[in-house]
Amino acid sequence: MLMTTSADFMDIGTDLKRFFNRYSEQRRLALYQALMRELVSMRAQSKDAKSVDEMNTLKHQFKGICRYLVLDFDAPIDAIQTREKLFCAVDSIYTQVVAIKDEL
Repeated sequence: MLMTTSADFMDIGTDLKRFFNRYSEQRRLALYQALMRELVSMRAQSKDAKSVDEMNTLKHQFKGICRYLVLDFDAPIDAIQTREKLFCAVDSIYTQVVAIKDEL
């Protein structure tokens, strides 16, 4: 799947809730905060990525986050070729994580 806007990435709200609900409330909040720090950092870095190496590093990091969250996005992430598309993918996940905060 080629991603051109953050809306093009899959809806993962249910998957995120399932992931966080495996943990106690205290642990959920700590995991949520750590995930948000990572996604905020990745959003900023993906806007400024200037080289293929930077892109590959960010894609690898993004893949790791998705795998940790038990999201199978390897193929869509591998297909990302521009920093704009990488930003859109990261932004999509970020937006969906923000959206579930009150449900944790």
